Amino acid sequence: MSGASSTAQVEVLKENSKKCSEKRKENCSIEQTALVEECVDLVEELSLTVGTKLEEDGEMEEDGGEELKIEEDEGEELENLLLHGYKSDLKWSMKDYRPPKYTYVRYRVPSAIREEVLQSNRVRRVISMLGKETGRSKDQLDAEATAILEEMGHEFSMTILRFIGGLIRKIFKQIITDVTVHTDGIKELRKLSSQKPLLLIPTHRSYLDFILVTWLLYSYDIKTPVIAAGQDFMFMKGVGALLRRCGAYFIRRSFGKDKLYWALFTEYTQTHIINGDAPVEFFIEGTRSRTGKSLQPKFGMLTIALEPFFDARVSDVAICPITLSYEKTVEENLHVREMMGIPKPKESTTGLIKARAILDNNYGHIHVKAGQIISVYETAVGKVDRKVRALVPRAVIPSVHPHERTFVNELAYRVLLEQQANAVVFPCSVMAAVLLKHIKSKVWSLQLYKAEKELIWTCDLLIKLGCNLLWNKNQTNMDHVIRMLSPVVYCEGDHIIVHKNPPTALHLSNSVFKQCNSLISLGRRRNEFMHNVIHVAMLAKILFHPKSKERTLEQYKRLRDILQYEFVFMPDSAAVDFEKTTKQLKDLNLITFNENVFKFADKDVKDFLVSLIDPFLITYMDSWQFCISYMPRTLQHSQSLKSLCMRIQTYISVLYCEPYLYGESINLNVIENSILVLAKLSLVSLDKGKSQVYCVDPFMFSNTIREFALTIHPLPAKL
Repeated sequence: MSGASSTAQVEVLKENSKKCSEKRKENCSIEQTALVEECVDLVEELSLTVGTKLEEDGEMEEDGGEELKIEEDEGEELENLLLHGYKSDLKWSMKDYRPPKYTYVRYRVPSAIREEVLQSNRVRRVISMLGKETGRSKDQLDAEATAILEEMGHEFSMTILRFIGGLIRKIFKQIITDVTVHTDGIKELRKLSSQKPLLLIPTHRSYLDFILVTWLLYSYDIKTPVIAAGQDFMFMKGVGALLRRCGAYFIRRSFGKDKLYWALFTEYTQTHIINGDAPVEFFIEGTRSRTGKSLQPKFGMLTIALEPFFDARVSDVAICPITLSYEKTVEENLHVREMMGIPKPKESTTGLIKARAILDNNYGHIHVKAGQIISVYETAVGKVDRKVRALVPRAVIPSVHPHERTFVNELAYRVLLEQQANAVVFPCSVMAAVLLKHIKSKVWSLQLYKAEKELIWTCDLLIKLGCNLLWNKNQTNMDHVIRMLSPVVYCEGDHIIVHKNPPTALHLSNSVFKQCNSLISLGRRRNEFMHNVIHVAMLAKILFHPKSKERTLEQYKRLRDILQYEFVFMPDSAAVDFEKTTKQLKDLNLITFNENVFKFADKDVKDFLVSLIDPFLITYMDSWQFCISYMPRTLQHSQSLKSLCMRIQTYISVLYCEPYLYGESINLNVIENSILVLAKLSLVSLDKGKSQVYCVDPFMFSNTIREFALTIHPLPAKL
């Protein structure tokens, strides 16, 4: 597209944004008007930045009305979201958008939703109860509730959503190679959107996640969601207002025993589900995963969302797990810094503007897959008795029954495992595992031909083990793989080299920390496929020496207990998972089973799998060794969990020197998980806020650690 045409598009975007603001001014207060003007200014600045950048690179597309699709793959229809609909971003944002309406929806503007929440039975009962407990007047409590709802609620605007959508599409064309969508699940989602209330539960690896889901739904004419977002974004000048107008409603990170806030938040979420105003989107992990692995599920939001079903206020709820797989996340360097203990910078509009440098980079491919949609009604058969709620007087605020809590917990794990099953693994993640294996052997560089050979061998193995690997053996692009691992990996001559002092670590004074910047970054990439191999890796570790089936199962269960915060395991399924994994390995001829004894048959495979799990286990042992030496001396005293983890981090960084130090060894997430396991096993005690650590029984603590050591460092034993 010519420069004049590009400028014209940007001018149209600016003009339409101004018209939007002028129209809203008619019914807005002075404060609201100022806020809208800030949003318009931000849209203009970003539009000019992106438009100029695309002109320089010659990336602006010609106007066109045709829809483009890529080839179908293995019987499943795939489509590049960047090319879906019109080529012109402006035409795409102004398209005829007609999503199916939920059958029982009653149209309400955002202010009407807030008013209905304020007048709901739950909120009125809580206000009445608080008035009696605190002596505050009804007017005072009403004013507080109104202020909370104003702070929390969204102000959805289709006009703002269209313009922001066009801008985001333009940015993505600059920094992303393609966004591949598995359309079968999207078609099913669109079909169900008119029949049942929807809960959208995406994976959470990046700030881009909720943007991608809204963009996806708008592209395929599905009602865009309201999004439960952290309050951090609300304080970003201009950006918070834009997100609010795109459907985000903001919740505090914690609100403890604030009964009024709980009631308002619960009612606000549930009214969207009951009335079907829009799908409700939230993250089952609660926060972004910095480590590349799935976090343990949080149950609170899902419990609140399913309460209308338990109360029989809706006949069914459809849950759609959505998996977003990134070849490289835009926040990768930030995540590495956080895992090393460097505080996360506060979200701000200034920081966002400064981050325009990301437009100079390419972050590869993104895969989006909507998983199998779960009917809560069908899943609850035989597990949830909704008649129990019918016996509770309406004057009583309902509480969650034990069988309902159990059902929610099982459902949360099912959603997470479905997300993992649909995750796509990229070759750069496999290359990261190959490089880490060599670094353990003191090798920080590898000849390209050897690296490619090992990459092919490892990819073949992972495919056999069930990984959804985006890879073609005959078209391995090593240049692209290295670019996706930069800046910690670079190519020099015919060697691929891991940077011991990468540019992202120049601010670090500790030489060990500088080295670990690369190791943690590579470890984060490797973690992206660990959910596919964790069970076989545990067996490879256990079968370092042949063992009987009974002893193998015993140690398998023990390893699951040790790693329960590191990886996601379905509760109470150890025996089933063990049988499934041993059968898989026997079918692949990787283990033998003779005379009730398991033996690993392929040494190369065993060594590779052990190299994947060792960094976690060695770090756990080092962390516990510090606790054995330290905690008995402070039996009657407590220490903050954060302080303890940082002391362990310092201890390990001094204990080891290059090249024996794993990236996980100074990863505060892994160290914290090692302490949480001790609390789960009642060897240490944590206060309710998980902030203070106490030693329970030093003698029992030491003995248990020694038992675990035999699992982590297997010795020849009687079968």
